[in-house]
Amino acid sequence: MMLWLIVLSALALGLALIALVAVIMTSRRQAELIERQQQRLLMLTETATEVLSLKEQLNEPKPDSNFAEKQLLAQLEQQVSTLNDEQRRLQEKLQELAEQDPGSKLYHRASKLVASGATVEELMHECELPQAEAELLVSLHQRKG
Repeated sequence: MMLWLIVLSALALGLALIALVAVIMTSRRQAELIERQQQRLLMLTETATEVLSLKEQLNEPKPDSNFAEKQLLAQLEQQVSTLNDEQRRLQEKLQELAEQDPGSKLYHRASKLVASGATVEELMHECELPQAEAELLVSLHQRKG
């Protein structure tokens, strides 16, 4: 009877570890996706800035402005509008991804608690973190400070 309890406990522990690994892998994939989206958003922002700069240069009054310049200006304005729409869409998607990952919410909350001076014990209690993870978060925060 005792042997069955030990075997059952070991099996439950193994399943819990497998679930934990799956959650960690999913969190990493989500983090990588968010990072790629942030890099794309940064590139779009830089491009929009360059386009706006060109637009300002074209808007400067010139005595010999012609139809081609006006057409180019209209195209640039359309590109800026498209880039702004895509930037807005990507920001919304990033927000959705951040809200979908329950692990990131937990660590985000823990990070805020550490920044406000929470102890290892408070992190363990409030965020249900293992002691090692709570100590790691506190240690990382102390290194930043």
